Amino acid sequence: MAISADAREFVRSCVPLTGFAEYDLYGTGMAELYLDTARAQVGEEHFAGFLRAWAAAVEAGGGPEALSPTHLEIARAVTYLWYTGAWPRMAPAAHAALRREKANVEFVAAPAAYTEGLVWRTFDGHPAGAAPPGYGTWSVRPPRPRTLAELRREAGTDAPPEEAAEEAGEGAAGEAVPAAKLPGPLLARGTAPSTVPTAADAPGDEMPGDDT
Repeated sequence: MAISADAREFVRSCVPLTGFAEYDLYGTGMAELYLDTARAQVGEEHFAGFLRAWAAAVEAGGGPEALSPTHLEIARAVTYLWYTGAWPRMAPAAHAALRREKANVEFVAAPAAYTEGLVWRTFDGHPAGAAPPGYGTWSVRPPRPRTLAELRREAGTDAPPEEAAEEAGEGAAGEAVPAAKLPGPLLARGTAPSTVPTAADAPGDEMPGDDT
């Protein structure tokens, strides 16, 4: 089936939104369906305006932060659609601003959209109940998650200058995450769990009735 010019432009616009290359987006077979779904939910004029605003933001080296609140909500909905195969419930303010008569509810775009969701590819998984991984695959170590720099290269997008400098200083792929970027309180990162006393072992924390 031939891909329309509008669908090709839509796919190009969705590369920086999803972090996946055009090849991957075309590979889902959902480009035309997702474009039709977005237009039906947002309105053709509103969606065309969003695509223009998004193209201008990307060309200027920006990202979603350059969009208006309504356009940002459309960007979120389109990204959600690619990843899950479902159009999400939009923020009430954005739905009201679009003045659409469509019900503001989440729905799956098509039965095949579930299995083609990009979310499964992010961790090399398989859609539950639709595509079993195969016998013995549980014994194979999954591939290493790709770094942000690798994802950018695959998608053909460049990082902003400040992020590019930060990524360049992170070292080779596969190295340990720097301690400063780990989640959790800073004071706890250098303390092994086995060295932390329990409540009963803490000084002056005797249990009631303990006379020994």
